Amino acid sequence: MNTPSPTESGTISKNKDINICNGINCSNTIVKIQTMTVIIPKEVYFTVVAACVRFANRKRPKEDWKEVSGIFTGKFLENKNGKDLYVSACYPIMHDTFDPNNANVDESDPRTVIDGYEYSDEDHESFALIDEDAFSRGEFTVGWWHSHPGFKVMLSGFGDRKTTISYQAHNPLAIALVFNPDRLVRQIELPQKAGDPVRQLRDDPGFKIFRMEDPNDRYSNFYEVEYKIEGFEDNEQMVRSAQKLAIDITNFFSGENVFEIYDKFVDSRINELNSLLQGVEEYLHTLSRTGESHRIHEVLSSQTRDIRKFIAETFIKVENIREFMNYLEYKEQSIIIPKVDSILAEWDNTVSQLNANLTEIAKKFAF
Repeated sequence: MNTPSPTESGTISKNKDINICNGINCSNTIVKIQTMTVIIPKEVYFTVVAACVRFANRKRPKEDWKEVSGIFTGKFLENKNGKDLYVSACYPIMHDTFDPNNANVDESDPRTVIDGYEYSDEDHESFALIDEDAFSRGEFTVGWWHSHPGFKVMLSGFGDRKTTISYQAHNPLAIALVFNPDRLVRQIELPQKAGDPVRQLRDDPGFKIFRMEDPNDRYSNFYEVEYKIEGFEDNEQMVRSAQKLAIDITNFFSGENVFEIYDKFVDSRINELNSLLQGVEEYLHTLSRTGESHRIHEVLSSQTRDIRKFIAETFIKVENIREFMNYLEYKEQSIIIPKVDSILAEWDNTVSQLNANLTEIAKKFAF
């Protein structure tokens, strides 16, 4: 695979591979002469990265890594040779809940290997709401995306090709993006077949985009589609930024129970801030009792700096929480975001009282 190369200011482009695919179980792609480029903004790319890493990262045992899927909305842009596809938004929809370790699971079920996702009625409602919102902006659903955590980036012969065909049936130019978090983090191309070597990559975004050659035949070839990622100065910045996001997601947005994580974090920070303020007052009382009142101003200034440093460090995490709300699955948003807003409002309210509390403490020891 060719690595991305800069094209114009603020964009990264991806060239097509030259591989041939002959049959449903083949993971290679074929090349087609194309006039369309898929344009992917930074925010869309980051949503794919975050949503997928959330359920496949070093904090989770590899056997617990989950596939994630979602959809894209956007529009076509005219170019001199035809049309480009601009992806304006990315929506995480679901992660797989298939348990291959369940005693009742048949080992021959292909979902024990890959494609263990099944859309619920709630997910289909999400699709309808997203379609309606996109239509109101003059846009529409332009394709789907999903992860292959720890697997080769391809359209598998189980469900991927069938799903891609269903999108192309409604829109012949619809796309399918497949992302492997491990590919991004480790920068490796998995072997084509057992015994082949792992290939080292450089500045690879962790995904490829595909389309079925014949949208009426799930046994037909699939081919790779050219794309550009906007919003980065060069390839290296793109990958380093995405890898940093993957680390942040791993540390602070991993798994299903994100609200519980954030509730516990904010509660502990509020308690710690209150303890710091109480500690300052007790320290100043001690100085006053031991005849060291001359040190009160110096100590109060020093303690105030420490408290503001603590708040600044917490502010970074709070901003991460706000950003990560963009990466929730669509059905989670209406439940989790109001609850997160509520606990963050508690933090904001506590911080807003800081100056008044410090002023009150200073008044008690004024002389």
